Amino acid sequence: MGGKRYGPADGQPPVSPKEYHQSKDELAGLPQTLSEKIAVTNTPNIFSYRSHVFAKNPALVQRYIKATKADVGGVGGHVVAAEEVKSIVAKFVLDNNVFRGEPIFTSLIVTHTGDDIGVTGIMAESVDMSVVDELMWDALQEGARKAAELGLYGPGQDLVADAFTGNLRGAGPATVALPLPVRKENASQTVLVSFADKTEPMAFNYYATGAYLLPRFNTGLVIAASKMKRGYIVDIVDLDTKAQAIEAGAHPRDQKALDGKMEELAKGLQEKVIRLRAPEDLFDIEGLCRSSRFVIARIWSRGEKGEAEQLGYVCSAERLHNIKTKKGFTYGGKDDPVLLAFAQGDWPAPGEITSPWAACPMVAGDCRGSHNLHILPMPINSQTSFWSGPILSAITLSCNIHTGRIGAISDQFALGTPWDEVRRRASELAIQFRLAHGIRQPATLHEDELEYQEGWKERRARLERQFEVKPALTFGGNGNGSRPGPGGTARKPATAKR
Repeated sequence: MGGKRYGPADGQPPVSPKEYHQSKDELAGLPQTLSEKIAVTNTPNIFSYRSHVFAKNPALVQRYIKATKADVGGVGGHVVAAEEVKSIVAKFVLDNNVFRGEPIFTSLIVTHTGDDIGVTGIMAESVDMSVVDELMWDALQEGARKAAELGLYGPGQDLVADAFTGNLRGAGPATVALPLPVRKENASQTVLVSFADKTEPMAFNYYATGAYLLPRFNTGLVIAASKMKRGYIVDIVDLDTKAQAIEAGAHPRDQKALDGKMEELAKGLQEKVIRLRAPEDLFDIEGLCRSSRFVIARIWSRGEKGEAEQLGYVCSAERLHNIKTKKGFTYGGKDDPVLLAFAQGDWPAPGEITSPWAACPMVAGDCRGSHNLHILPMPINSQTSFWSGPILSAITLSCNIHTGRIGAISDQFALGTPWDEVRRRASELAIQFRLAHGIRQPATLHEDELEYQEGWKERRARLERQFEVKPALTFGGNGNGSRPGPGGTARKPATAKR
């Protein structure tokens, strides 16, 4: 890659903190309308580059919102990100937030969900996306070094690739970018950002197959006058390159053949994708999205002729076990996805998008990444607990698309809302389900999906060698009613007396 392409010019100091407006200071000098505030969420601090977000005549340009998340080391195992590590990541990004004399992010936040650290920000089209990815990779590496210094669990766990090669996709961190609309009028755009920890991208299928397909979650599909009434276009991605390799002819037990075919399939960051329409293809969409293999990666609004028009939903639809490293194909974490989606207008409202989680569905992941368990919708910057059960956060950002500023934040799963009842119910169900089934299916995943499973592979191989092929013992089940006698030979049944 050569030298870094971001940051201040050689010999120049890091970007000064004075260059940023911070939301924690937004009431400075203004009358206080509340004498006391009840905390219901750990609202993140918004850093906004002053010279741009307060410009009198902002340029009307294409902007993007980008969210990146990774586990670079957790406290007490996998439960929560350390505040010091978050601050190190934030400092690195803020210090180096420059590309060719302009800010990379005009506005950004740093958060965590469980032990995953997330950086979400707005950038202009003039910034090369690979430069942003490089900045993110190096910032997360800094966080991993701090995690190692603090003795946290799994420093750099999600930084799977051996080195940064120009793109975060396929390197380990979950990352997505969504182009914001360009329009002269109405600079406001609501964006929902959702992070999931201890689970896989398929978890976001509940969002996509709920609010975008079914009126019981989103009344607007029936009554709205917006483009929503036309339905949506969805791109569904096949995430399982191992299964694709087997289907292409590689033997499931020939690791060399599997690796070769998987590497061939992964070349060029290509994906196996199908485009379907909602509601016309509802049954096909539901059929594919019932498993972990197929994930709705993108959703588009529809034009007057039913064509795909504006992209308004993206999730990090990739699997860690598709990533090639020096040690072969890796399989760790549970992919821990991130999602960006527009809300309001031609899109579902935030509460409609999140509503499918009120039913307390189960997802793959949980402790050791090897269980099915009910996901817990939690406020942003919350930790996991109870076997490191899967958790989900969702916040909405009010963004000014003219200035590139994140103006305010709302936590969709805040305390003191009906989600408290959902959390209680999900917790009760999780405890009952996990304790009742333990290591047995359906609580645990199929052995191909078990993580950290080297111990099981060794145990399975040892037991496999002890199996023997013998004549089956039959007791009245061989067709003639015979059964073994004292010496092991079958005796004919006594003739019944008439």
